[in-house]
Amino acid sequence: MPDELVGALRLVAPGTDLREAIENVIRAHNGALIVVSRPEKLENLGIISGGMKLGLDFAPMRLYELAKMDGAIVLSPNVSVIHYANVQLSPDPTLESHETGMRHLAGHRTAQQSGDLVIVVSERRRVVSLYQGDFGPLVLEDIGVVLSKANSAIATLEKFTRRLREEARALTVHEYDGAVTLREVVGAIGNFEYSVRIAEEVEAYVRELGSEGRLVEMQLEQAFHDVPEQYDALIRDYAAEGVDCGEVRTRLRNFSPEQLSEAEEITRALGYDSVGRTEDFFLKPRGYRQLERVPRLPRRVAESLIREFGSLKDLLEASEAELDEVEGVGQARARAIQRGLERQRSLETSGEVM
Repeated sequence: MPDELVGALRLVAPGTDLREAIENVIRAHNGALIVVSRPEKLENLGIISGGMKLGLDFAPMRLYELAKMDGAIVLSPNVSVIHYANVQLSPDPTLESHETGMRHLAGHRTAQQSGDLVIVVSERRRVVSLYQGDFGPLVLEDIGVVLSKANSAIATLEKFTRRLREEARALTVHEYDGAVTLREVVGAIGNFEYSVRIAEEVEAYVRELGSEGRLVEMQLEQAFHDVPEQYDALIRDYAAEGVDCGEVRTRLRNFSPEQLSEAEEITRALGYDSVGRTEDFFLKPRGYRQLERVPRLPRRVAESLIREFGSLKDLLEASEAELDEVEGVGQARARAIQRGLERQRSLETSGEVM
């Protein structure tokens, strides 16, 4: 979802004063045309004319009463002041729009010309449409419908993260055995990317739900705990030598669902070409995944350890004295690193590894 619409959703989320005003308008079977912008900007653009100049503090019931008039209402960008009521909107008529109703057409073109948020409440259909710049309409759905979609997405996310934990456990076993294949790395990356996309969908529902989305947000935090960090560590462990990991993430992020289901596409994104059968191509982990799980280990120190030892195998074989010599480690941290890695090894068959 574009950042512009993310900000718009926050303004109209359940629990906000503006949403309360909109709900009042809907319950009264009225319509409304609300522009959230600086009035001087709209005046300079020649978009508004006539109406009543108010400069009143915003209050839900005040906006509800003003919406009974036919014209548009102009609110300050932070929705603290009602600047105008009953104004006429005259946006550029050459701006393209597929809207047919006069209120929606004026709202869409005003949003395009000003780049600001315009909220249209349909009197007949009792639907709320958001326009922000060139984006929209984004139709606000009933809270019950959004909650149902959010719960369904959470269930799907939990299924994916359970699968990720199983894959992570198997991958950890193979890392310690020195038998990691490109095939299992590619499979894990695909599931990580799907999980990230589902989590983003849930985040959008949480924003739309506002105060009604606290439970969903808590479920998201629990289901998605440590997943982004583990995803990042996985790519840093297995991207081909010389490949920028940030670029890998960007490429994966832009993959279509069809591309994400193709092992060859993910293989190329990681920087491997013409490797033949991925199940026969073995990789050497650098150690980021295991160091990520060592408590209170700063990322800069983990980077220094990887630069010094180069692989998880050499890191596991390093003595406490050799770890101590790495910049930023020290004796106490060297001991903690050894214990942390040993603990991961001991948990590899317990099902607790992520």
